[in-house]
Amino acid sequence: MAVLDVVKMGNPLLRKVSAPVGEELKTTLFQQTITDMVATMRFQNGAGIAAPQVGILKRAFTMEMVENPRYPDKNPFPLYIVINPEIEILDKTLVDSWEGCLSIPNIRGKLKRYKRILLKAIDHNGTFFQKELDGFAAIVAQHELDHLNGTLLIDRMDSMETLSFQEEYEKYWM
Repeated sequence: MAVLDVVKMGNPLLRKVSAPVGEELKTTLFQQTITDMVATMRFQNGAGIAAPQVGILKRAFTMEMVENPRYPDKNPFPLYIVINPEIEILDKTLVDSWEGCLSIPNIRGKLKRYKRILLKAIDHNGTFFQKELDGFAAIVAQHELDHLNGTLLIDRMDSMETLSFQEEYEKYWM
């Protein structure tokens, strides 16, 4: 496993729409990339990471929540390898979401996300799955899907008033 460099805001790759994953899913190189994305996400204490964040314009992301110092109060969820995802909104209720992003380090912002979704995708073996997600897991999936569509969390913010450095977020908003 290798920890990959994370592409930062300003890099044009983060603003492009990713292509579907096809036959390359079966290649050793793509499988290693998925393994490396998981390692990178964990090393960076992220709750998820999308392929564009490591410079690959393919529709793939990983997400997981175990004990994490960046998100100490969030409910855990298992590792998901998500290829060619689609999201169906199950509850149109919007919830406040304080989000950070590995591509925008040490910054947090408040935006709205859907409370409950159905995530449909294939896993790293090419097996279809669907999973009902709510709360933080639903937020993470929506955030990562945005990356596959060239959208950053700042694009979803209604107001920039809450855009904060991590230290100020912890001091004034937590």
